[in-house]
Amino acid sequence: MDKWEEQIRLKANPQLPVNVEHRMNETLRSLPKKKTYPRFYYSAAAIFIVGFLLFGISFMSPTLAETMRSVPVIGSIFKMVGDIGTEKGEEEGLTTLLGQQVEVNGQVITFTESLYDGSQIHIGYLIESYTQVDHKQSTDFLSDLWLTIDGKGVSYGMGGRGEELKNGDYAGVISIKIREELPENFTLGIKSKKEKSLDVEIPIKKQGTNQAFLVNELLETQDLTIQVDKVTFFPTSTEIAMRQIMDEKTYNNNKYEWMDYQVVDDQGRVLQPLSGGGSGGLSKGKIVQTLKQYFEPLENIPKSLTIKPYLWDVTEEKAEEVRAKWEGKQLVLPQGEIGETSVLDVKSEDGIVTLTVETTGDNGYYQSNSIWIEDTNGNAYYSENAPKRVEGTTNQYLLQCEANLAVEDIKVVTYKQKAPNYLEELEVTIEFEE
Repeated sequence: MDKWEEQIRLKANPQLPVNVEHRMNETLRSLPKKKTYPRFYYSAAAIFIVGFLLFGISFMSPTLAETMRSVPVIGSIFKMVGDIGTEKGEEEGLTTLLGQQVEVNGQVITFTESLYDGSQIHIGYLIESYTQVDHKQSTDFLSDLWLTIDGKGVSYGMGGRGEELKNGDYAGVISIKIREELPENFTLGIKSKKEKSLDVEIPIKKQGTNQAFLVNELLETQDLTIQVDKVTFFPTSTEIAMRQIMDEKTYNNNKYEWMDYQVVDDQGRVLQPLSGGGSGGLSKGKIVQTLKQYFEPLENIPKSLTIKPYLWDVTEEKAEEVRAKWEGKQLVLPQGEIGETSVLDVKSEDGIVTLTVETTGDNGYYQSNSIWIEDTNGNAYYSENAPKRVEGTTNQYLLQCEANLAVEDIKVVTYKQKAPNYLEELEVTIEFEE
């Protein structure tokens, strides 16, 4: 069983080839040193002696207060570098201020805040002046961790995202998914297997409400079965729990290795994917993968969600780029088989270029996420954050790039992509009763 679980763990979260990374998300993934995005994987359960509590949460330490004042967005790392889910959790007041500090290899790491609404645990942190010391990556301290809940080892998946700040600090968010059921209140222990100084306990409190719907929808083809078990609407995410079932031969030939899911609501909006992962094993001659996929949170429960499995194209070929100068009027950029994106407006204010785009095609979110800008010398500027849907629209998005450019000097760039290979026989629409 251990062999199958390890192989499935790796296949559930494979490393994308460079050209696929480019097609999926040129805007973000071309900047690996600036920002990374959570893609969960589950590690083996671990048991260890819990660390000590460095600071209480009943007050904010002077060091933390000073640290937070250095952050150019008042009050929250989540709001600064978090995704759309943690931003929403912060806006709804679901976060808890922390104050734990550790020093790892000369770097001061402050755990600033936590957020837990019943789905994933999110921890904000700040590394002070990390560019001024000899180090490999700002997030090295996150590797080889032991995690505990109330002193007991657990199986978990972890991902993260972050950004270097102008003052030389690094702000980041750790996102953790625990496989076991969790109580309303607990202590999260974080301990490094490599660095003895990283040993903290973080009090976590569940905040916010959620609504879960049992689904039990079964979709089958000759060699693959997908069972959608449950959909849960959390304040910070839309969670879809499912299983993929196939025989060993299908699993080993990698036919579904690059399968992903698009989720569309009753208004035709493609939900932004946040993260996903799972575990699995061999059961009665079948490979069973248990997955949880996370998408953007919704203000209201929709009348329905349509889940559309598809396969990514992973052929090794250079993507053809398309670029055009912005001349103050609507600009249509062809993106190949997947469709096209129209640039509706471009503004440049205070060193930020904001694009308003509208997508037409097979995957509106990824199409909008495949846009960047260039200056007259061909220097590229990428959005630091995921595209944000324009309120009240289905397929219009805002993108922001940090660039001090005049509007008349801007070229908008994208690339041509093949259309996703949707597995229509495995699509399912789930309706939710009011």
